[in-house]
Amino acid sequence: MPFKLGRVAKEIGAELNGDPDLVINNLAPIEEASEGELSFIAGKKHRKLLEKTKASALIVYPGLKSDTCSLLILDDPQLGFARAMRLFYSPYPEVNPGVEKSAIIAEGINVPSDCYIGHNAVISSGVGIGNGVEIHAGAFVGENVKIGDGSRLYQNVTVCRDVMIGGQVVIYPNAVIGSEGFGYAREDNRHVKIPQIGTVIIEDYVEIGAGTTIDRATLGATVIGKGAIIDNLVQIAHNCRIGRGAILCAQVGLAGSTIVGENAILAGQVGVAGHLTVGNGAILQAQSGVASDIPDGSVQFGTPSREAYLAHKIEAILNKLPDYISRIKQLESKLKNNS
Repeated sequence: MPFKLGRVAKEIGAELNGDPDLVINNLAPIEEASEGELSFIAGKKHRKLLEKTKASALIVYPGLKSDTCSLLILDDPQLGFARAMRLFYSPYPEVNPGVEKSAIIAEGINVPSDCYIGHNAVISSGVGIGNGVEIHAGAFVGENVKIGDGSRLYQNVTVCRDVMIGGQVVIYPNAVIGSEGFGYAREDNRHVKIPQIGTVIIEDYVEIGAGTTIDRATLGATVIGKGAIIDNLVQIAHNCRIGRGAILCAQVGLAGSTIVGENAILAGQVGVAGHLTVGNGAILQAQSGVASDIPDGSVQFGTPSREAYLAHKIEAILNKLPDYISRIKQLESKLKNNS
């Protein structure tokens, strides 16, 4: 629905330089925006688009001016645009409360009237469901699972027995929560399965991407801290602990008993060996392989991971190795001829 620009400025916490009664009908990329639409400029490299855009208003960082459109001024324009997106559009598809006829719900389960249970969803015995929960088509919820208020389980999610899910958690399609931990002992020429009797605890405001797997603990709990964001196709092994606000990008793999600190960021395809700690606020750049503990606030890259500035210097030198080798051979040849 349309909003006046003054309302948008108030909602996103921006200073308004322009007409508060200007009606904004939609949001759009700056290159495609037209009259009645709002866009944003996040960094200096896009500053050249300021005078070219046909948008009626822009969210910009301080110091920018325009004679052609109204401005919403904010230190972090991208965050402002995200807030505007949430004003104009719901972050999640809206559904009407109710229980589809094909859902299978164990006897004695209380489903609050404001919940939605989708086609062919399975709710097992002992499950506790909070207010406003959505469990979409084909999802499976195992015995004694607890789901907090406002959480959403999308299509074909599997939540195994005894898992605890907090409030306002979002789990995207085909994720598996509480699968068996990968635990085996060696006996002669065979592997002996170690019973995985622990659980998974997912705290409030966590988001878990499509196809991600989180294993139950051997003993105790695998824990995903409040507000953590986990991308698609991530593997979190038994007894891992993910700190509050941490971000794990696509195809990250954590071996058992890994600890990831608060607000740490693991970029795509990072792999962490078991029983290691990634410190609070640490950043592991894409495809890093971690074989030792990472200090708080460290930025690392490579396999094995090193401080990023050193790792990138090493990569630059490696690219020059063929030239170095050629030069060494030439020097060796000259020395041999002069001897």
